[in-house]
Amino acid sequence: MAMEEEEDDLSSVSSPSEDSSDDYNIAGDADADEQPHAGDHSPDDFDEDRKSRNVDALVRGNLVVKRQSLIPRVLSVSEAAAVARKPFKPPCSNGYGGEKKEELVRRLWARKRFVPWGSSRPVLVEISNRLNVPSGVENVGSEESEPLPPGIEPLVLWQPDECGDLSGDSKAIVVDPLLVRFLRPHQREGVQFMFECVSGLISLEVSGCILADDMGLGKTLQSITLMYTLLHQGFDGKPMVKKAIIVTPTSLVSNWESEISKWVGNRVGVVALCESTRDDVVSGIDNYLRPHSPFQVLIVSYETFRMHSAKFDKSGSCDLLICDEAHRLKNDQTLTNKALATLSCSRRILLSGTPMQNDLEEFFAMVNFTNPGFLGDAAFFRRYYEAPIICGREPTATEAEVELATVRSAELSAKVNQFILRRTNALLSNHLPPKIVEVVCCKLTSLQSELYNHFIHSKNIKKVMAEEVKQSKILAYITALKKLCNHPKLIYDTIKSGSPGTSGFEDCLRFFPPEMFSGRSGSWTGGEGAWVELSGKMHVLARLLFHLRQKTNDRIVLVSNYTQTLDLFAQLCRERRYPYLRLDGTTSISKRQKLVNRFNDLSKDEFVFLLSSKAGGCGLNLIGGNRLVLFDPDWNPANDKQAAARVWRDGQKKRVFIYRFLSTGTIEEKVYQRQMSKEGLQKVIQREQSENHSTQGNFLSTEDLRDLFTFHENVRSEIHEKMNCTRCTECDSEVNNFDNSAEVEGVNSINENCQVDPDDIGGFAKISGCLEKQRRSEKQLGTPLEEDLRSWGHHSFSTSVPDAIFQASAGDEVTFVFTNQVDGKLVPIESTVSSRLQGVDDQQDNAVTKERFQNIKLLFPKRLPQVTSSISSNRNSVTLISSATSSPSFQNRGMKLGRTSFENSINVPTKPRTSANQLPLKRLSPYIEIDGDDDFV
Repeated sequence: MAMEEEEDDLSSVSSPSEDSSDDYNIAGDADADEQPHAGDHSPDDFDEDRKSRNVDALVRGNLVVKRQSLIPRVLSVSEAAAVARKPFKPPCSNGYGGEKKEELVRRLWARKRFVPWGSSRPVLVEISNRLNVPSGVENVGSEESEPLPPGIEPLVLWQPDECGDLSGDSKAIVVDPLLVRFLRPHQREGVQFMFECVSGLISLEVSGCILADDMGLGKTLQSITLMYTLLHQGFDGKPMVKKAIIVTPTSLVSNWESEISKWVGNRVGVVALCESTRDDVVSGIDNYLRPHSPFQVLIVSYETFRMHSAKFDKSGSCDLLICDEAHRLKNDQTLTNKALATLSCSRRILLSGTPMQNDLEEFFAMVNFTNPGFLGDAAFFRRYYEAPIICGREPTATEAEVELATVRSAELSAKVNQFILRRTNALLSNHLPPKIVEVVCCKLTSLQSELYNHFIHSKNIKKVMAEEVKQSKILAYITALKKLCNHPKLIYDTIKSGSPGTSGFEDCLRFFPPEMFSGRSGSWTGGEGAWVELSGKMHVLARLLFHLRQKTNDRIVLVSNYTQTLDLFAQLCRERRYPYLRLDGTTSISKRQKLVNRFNDLSKDEFVFLLSSKAGGCGLNLIGGNRLVLFDPDWNPANDKQAAARVWRDGQKKRVFIYRFLSTGTIEEKVYQRQMSKEGLQKVIQREQSENHSTQGNFLSTEDLRDLFTFHENVRSEIHEKMNCTRCTECDSEVNNFDNSAEVEGVNSINENCQVDPDDIGGFAKISGCLEKQRRSEKQLGTPLEEDLRSWGHHSFSTSVPDAIFQASAGDEVTFVFTNQVDGKLVPIESTVSSRLQGVDDQQDNAVTKERFQNIKLLFPKRLPQVTSSISSNRNSVTLISSATSSPSFQNRGMKLGRTSFENSINVPTKPRTSANQLPLKRLSPYIEIDGDDDFV
């Protein structure tokens, strides 16, 4: 059967009836229909003249296009306007499924424009016969909202009688039941708060707000709920918002698109510009901005908006602006901030789990962007608020300065809390399992110590002390030390590359053990896996991964600020045969969500997720893992907090363990102290301020910032030493007064006298078997804040840490641990050993241990004592028996070979506890059986 086709008839406005042979008819030229005289012109001349006039009229836009069916009776449709606006049905039976889905969607969206002869741009033809479609047609095809389940109250944002409206035109603004059913109590409060701010109900000076909830509290859902409500409702019964723009980091554009689709389906027209070409971006923005566009929401990255900000100069281009990860706006001098600030939109919502990052001046930039001029100009804010508050937080502040700081802080808090709402993730405890945060101090190896001392005593650092060095060079030196704390291999790479960062490490290759290099080429080989033990933190991490893989089905996320460190993580995983995934700055946006989905899929055999804090620390949901290691601290606490929140989120079912690794006595402890100082400023924007925390000041004073390049080699923890902790001092004095030769029972009795709080938040201590052994100082005080390390649990020995896997993994490298247990009402799913691990890994682990021992014996024939290895049939036991004492040089290399389970560890007689700030000379490892001298380990 032949298919009927449509044809385009170009007709004249003045001549509705024309001969069917005419192709074009120019408006106003009635004489054009007359036939020429045969003697005047030839037919070819007439055709050329007619064609020329038609093209000229088409370019000027003097034509009206009417599209008609060849057979109107067959092709006519009732309610054509409503039918035309229904969603397009795919021609295929399986929809857009299949391998060619993306290409099919792209081709269906393609638009070819006709360019007339002699013109370089498409012709603009005004549509004069546009139908007036009722507003109700726009929602044709959308699903009807189901009634709310019993027990869930409607969320009414505004009632007309509240403002005394008697006209009858106003209607109540009520959140759609489609969304209300999913909102938790704190999210309902957040939606109500944001509505009152952007609608001007709070104050005439307030038209924007900052939702500063901690990560994981559902800021995205709250924003979508408010946006969807305002796109459909308003005070006068008409939508308060017609156009909304969501600006977000590039990696989260697709996430926002999927979240909107998840919660409201196709009820809102969305344009998401993610990994698009420039032509696609321009086309997408034009589609969003054109009049009567079906697209109401534009999702765009900060960078894309900055480059195309000129397109949004017109009024009406945006009625609601939502900025995700809004701490990107902390600097009001950036081009991105300036571009967004010029947008003619007063309703602005900023989303940030960390609005206070480095100082109050950056916080002012965000506040001033939200509600311009609310706190005055920058100079007034700096003089009136910032200077007194910072001065009063210094350890050397006088009583008058502290009092003034308290007054100004309270005044600032009262003003900004009109449009800032911040709730901590303590609210998640009702929906998530328990969590424990462990700040682990690891001492440097002998190689790291030699390199560290060499660098800080170089002439470059002396210039720093004399204040003769530019700021940029100081930052480069800080970065070099932080990389050294991660692993000496990073310094080796820097030296070999000859980059400017080698300044200060001249002639340092002599410190590296020759076993790390190839005998012929001299290139780095890693000593058959022995490179791991050149770094204290890396060595602890390697044992942690080993015990996790051997004894549990837990998955772990490893986070670092440096891709070079991620390279070492990847090398470790390859050598130990651990399956891993990696997400860093080189990972394309389209692949990132696929990696996340694979890691969260428990049916896949994944174990480690390598994550760059700069590339993927924001917005990712990695609930497939329940353990996370922050391998190096960042100057900005927001980066670390964002990364640490990736696993303790909605959907997590297992106990969560967060590890922060710090190198003892180094610049890393100073960076972490600075983080705590910045976190203390958060109380300025928190509504509830307890007296216990109101006077908390800086751990790190201004003078201490000049002490960055010192190395406190013989302390357990520089942070703990600066606290002057009375809790540890009291318990240590009780232990030291006891006879050093006392039996274990005697020590346990003193431990019982030190115990004052038997509560075990989250049950971590009971599960790990250390509840009855913990002293008072090793238990936290109540539920402390993240920055209140004084109230955390303080552990001089890893055996008292309420984490069984960590107890087995710590070793002598760990010098001090802070712990904070966070309760959760959700009953966790406890970790188990899968059948796959019980069968396959037994043979692999034993084989790896034998092979590894032989390799190290070849590498260190002179340093290695006579050792006989006995590998038990029990997969949890690997025993090394030494028949001779080891040389000090081998001990300093930190070469630990034996690994056993904490379940089968030997009971070692308890040694007298030393002072909290003094390192013990010798200490038996709790996870190794040694017959002979413990110096070997």
